[in-house]
Amino acid sequence: MLRWLSAIGGPLRLLTHRLLARFGLGEESFLLILAFLIGVVTAAAAVAFHELIKHIRELLYASGGQGFLYGRGMWLLVFLPALGGLCVGLLSQYVFREREGHGMVDVIESVMRSGGVIRARSAIEKILTSAVTIGSGGSAGAEGPIVQIGAGIASGIGRVFNVAKAQMPVLIGCGSAAGISAIFNSPIGGLLFTLEVILRDFSIRTLTPLVIASVIANFATRSIFAWLFPDEGYRAIFNMPLQQSAGAGGYTLNNVGNFLLLGVVCGVVGVALTRLMFASEKFFGRLKASKLIKPALGGAMLGVIGVFYVLVFGKLLLNRPKFIPFEQYSMPAFFGDGYGAVKAMLSPGFYGQMEWGWLVIILLCLVFAKLVGTCLTLSSGGAGGIIAPSLFLGAVAGGALGMLLQHAGVSSTLPPEAYALVGMGAVLAAVVHAPLAAVLILVDVTGNYNVILPGMLATIVATGIARSISRDSIYTLSLRLRGVRVGTGNDLTLLRRMTLEQIDLEPATVVRIGDPLERALELTLATGANDLVVNDERGNYAGMLTGDDVKAALWDREAVPLLLVSEVMRASIPVLRTSDDLATVLDQFSAHDVSRLPVALPGNSAHVIGVASRAALMRRYQRELAAT
Repeated sequence: MLRWLSAIGGPLRLLTHRLLARFGLGEESFLLILAFLIGVVTAAAAVAFHELIKHIRELLYASGGQGFLYGRGMWLLVFLPALGGLCVGLLSQYVFREREGHGMVDVIESVMRSGGVIRARSAIEKILTSAVTIGSGGSAGAEGPIVQIGAGIASGIGRVFNVAKAQMPVLIGCGSAAGISAIFNSPIGGLLFTLEVILRDFSIRTLTPLVIASVIANFATRSIFAWLFPDEGYRAIFNMPLQQSAGAGGYTLNNVGNFLLLGVVCGVVGVALTRLMFASEKFFGRLKASKLIKPALGGAMLGVIGVFYVLVFGKLLLNRPKFIPFEQYSMPAFFGDGYGAVKAMLSPGFYGQMEWGWLVIILLCLVFAKLVGTCLTLSSGGAGGIIAPSLFLGAVAGGALGMLLQHAGVSSTLPPEAYALVGMGAVLAAVVHAPLAAVLILVDVTGNYNVILPGMLATIVATGIARSISRDSIYTLSLRLRGVRVGTGNDLTLLRRMTLEQIDLEPATVVRIGDPLERALELTLATGANDLVVNDERGNYAGMLTGDDVKAALWDREAVPLLLVSEVMRASIPVLRTSDDLATVLDQFSAHDVSRLPVALPGNSAHVIGVASRAALMRRYQRELAAT
């Protein structure tokens, strides 16, 4: 299907280029047209995704009523998340055969390693598996999946029109920005989240198409909702009514210390989520169980925590199953994306429903339950993102701290819901290390511009605390474990985007492992090659014989006729692949302190096709840097 469409899209792109050239516009202008298209299609996918989650949740949790679900049907709190996990396992194992989990990491890795190539069907896979996970109660968010959905759509559109590989990461960024914009009604937040977290590139060439995709996605989402729900008007997928914009006008200089403390607390909570996610992934990775069963097991464990929470903090403590109204959020508070619970925590009436000490205890227990529940859901193979859990953790931790400060008499001007609001952005910033995007998403979601100053302060402190404890965000930690180097700066961005395919290779001069060293010296004199590739008797790569090693052997000239290549060569020097990015290649040069390294095709590392020199790499990098 994609190949058939590309047969039409390729000529159409060339025709459009010629038309644009008549108006003095270059090839980059075609990206703006694609950005518009990506924004519209991603908005439609986001609305469909949201509605699918909503219908699954209402069917499984709301349809039975509170009396049944939290009474004699309480076993469903274990069964439904387990059933959702089993369905995800079946879909991933037998239908799509894709990687499960929070797919934002896959998008970032694709931009860094494969030039932004993502299979288009991954968008369909994420819509179904994430909707089932979240709708059945799995503790995860829709934002990570919608980024991968948008990225899959953008990659598919790029391949249909035969877009150059160098431009594919920009299109992936367009899909990401469009998805975040559609979900949060946050075009600026979506733009900055993509620039800070996914692309790490703030150039004008990248910025312009991202702005178009993000804005068009926002307009398209508004139009779709107005068409589907004409009586309700527009509402963001995560909609926060303006009357719930907590603490408007109450942020003053006297509260600076309180928000510094909030930043510290949220930074610790963010690191706890990152570290616990890492530990739980190791646990499920070592668990001797089928990938088909693991998501169901994680869902069942989440359900057990849910039943315990309802019995202890609902019926025994409050003499009612939920302290958040069933009509507002039918699931237990830490199930699903938790947005209904978050909205309740940002309303003033929430904090006056019981004695303050018990409410603080419940909120602190919710922090623990959400941390563990999110890790159980995602690490076991459930599909979803970590942005919604981060916002939930920030609201709960901020609300608890606000109540403690208010009771201690050091926060007389601000209610607890104000701390809950700022805490949402602070934990998100600590988890993803993107303070600017976190603040702007928070502002766009709430419509409360008074939150900018305390939000900036808390998010910067939270990010600083998180980085001082752990240099990696939840995304870069996963990437580092996959062997992907993550850094900042334009130079590293260029090195990550270029591969060995773009480097001129030198021909490999080959000796056998059993040859005498004098044979290697003869080849060096005849060809001028200082570094030789060593193959075994079957012709497979065995190591390198470097010029420095030969020079060291020549110090004892009497021993040279007696030496074999196998006694002088270095077997530890690895073979590079033509698909390796230049940042990885440069690391290998530094690690082995050599001037040349052998190169092979990705699927045949035993057969060396040439050698890459450090000098050729630097020349190619300098040309690309000058062009950029």
